[in-house]
Amino acid sequence: MRSPVAPALLGLILGCIANAAILPAIPQAEFPACDDLETEQMANFAVDHINAKNNHGYKFALNRIEMVKVLPRRPFGKVAFIELDLLETECHVSNPLPAENCTIRPQTQHAVEGDCNVKLLIVDGGYKMLSSHCHSTPDSVEDIRNLCPDCPTLSRLDDPKLKEAADSGLAKFNAENVDGTHYQLLELSRGLSTHMPLGTHVEFAIAATNCSREQVQDPAEHCQVVTGEHARNGFCKSSVIQLPPVPVPDGAPKPPAEDVTVDCTLYDHQAGDSHFLEHYMHHLGKNIPSPGIGRRVLDLIHSHNDTHASHESHSAEVPAVAAAKPVVKRAVDLAVPVTGILPPVCPGRIRHFKI
Repeated sequence: MRSPVAPALLGLILGCIANAAILPAIPQAEFPACDDLETEQMANFAVDHINAKNNHGYKFALNRIEMVKVLPRRPFGKVAFIELDLLETECHVSNPLPAENCTIRPQTQHAVEGDCNVKLLIVDGGYKMLSSHCHSTPDSVEDIRNLCPDCPTLSRLDDPKLKEAADSGLAKFNAENVDGTHYQLLELSRGLSTHMPLGTHVEFAIAATNCSREQVQDPAEHCQVVTGEHARNGFCKSSVIQLPPVPVPDGAPKPPAEDVTVDCTLYDHQAGDSHFLEHYMHHLGKNIPSPGIGRRVLDLIHSHNDTHASHESHSAEVPAVAAAKPVVKRAVDLAVPVTGILPPVCPGRIRHFKI
C-alpha cells in the first residue's frame, strides 16, 4: 500500500520552493576596501560633521579607517557603518581653520586618540549623517615616558593650578592687548605640568566682553560676552613658571616668585559659525570654565549631547544632504601571495601614527 505521507511531503517541499521564489532576496552587505577613495570620502564627510558638532576641546583629523560595511536601504539608498580612528589636532574648535590644515598634536605633547562609530545614509551620491558615537582617550603616561622621559604629562582639567595659571595669563593679556577690550575665560582645554622647571602650562578659550579694560572691576561680574556680528573669541596658551628664590638686601623689593607668559590668537566672527559661543553663552551662568571634571582631556562625548552621558548624535535632523565629490575608483592590489590568501582590505593605512 502506498503511504499517504509521501504525497504530503512532496506537496510541502513544492510549497516551500514556491514561497522561496516569491520572497525577496536577503540584502547582501558590501565590504569596500578601507583605503578605497569612496570609503575615504565617506570618512572625511563624517570627520567634518563630528568637528562641526564639537563644542569643546580640539578638532580631530582622520588617522585610520578601521572598518566599513554598506547595506541596501529600502525603499532607496544605502546605509554605511564606519569605524574611524582619529587624532587630536592643535586647533581648538573655535579656530576657523579647517581641520585638514591643522597640525596633528605630536606624541611628545601627549597625543589624544578618538574612536568613532558612524552611520551614514547614501542617497543619489550624497551623504547624510544618521548617528555618531565617539570617545577620545589620551595616550598612556607609560607610553609617553618610554617615548620621552622628560616630556610633560597631562594634568586633570579640574586641577586648581590650571585655573590659576589661566587667570594669571588672561590677566596679563587683558592688561596688554592693544584694543583695550576685556576678555573672559570660557573653557580650560588642556593642561600640562613640568618639574624641571616647576611650572604649569594651560590652554584655554576666551571671548570678548562689552567692557573695556578701564571699565573692569574686580570681580568683573557686570561684563557680558559679546555675541552676534561683533562677537570675537580667541584661544590662549599660558605658562606659569616658579622661579627659584633670590636673596635680596633688607628693604629692597622682592623679585617675582613666578614668571607668567601668555600668547593669544583672536578670531573675528565667522558668518554661520557661532555655535561655539552660543553653547557657552548657555552655560556661562553655571560658572563652569571646563566640563572636564575628573578628566585630562575634553572627551568627544561632550560634542554630542551637551556633556550628558549619551554618546549618540541624532544628526539626522540636519536637513541638508552633502553632495559627494566625483569618485575615481582606486585599483586595489589583490595580488595573491605564495600562501594563496588574499591580503586584508581593512583596516586601512595609518596616516600619522598609532597610539
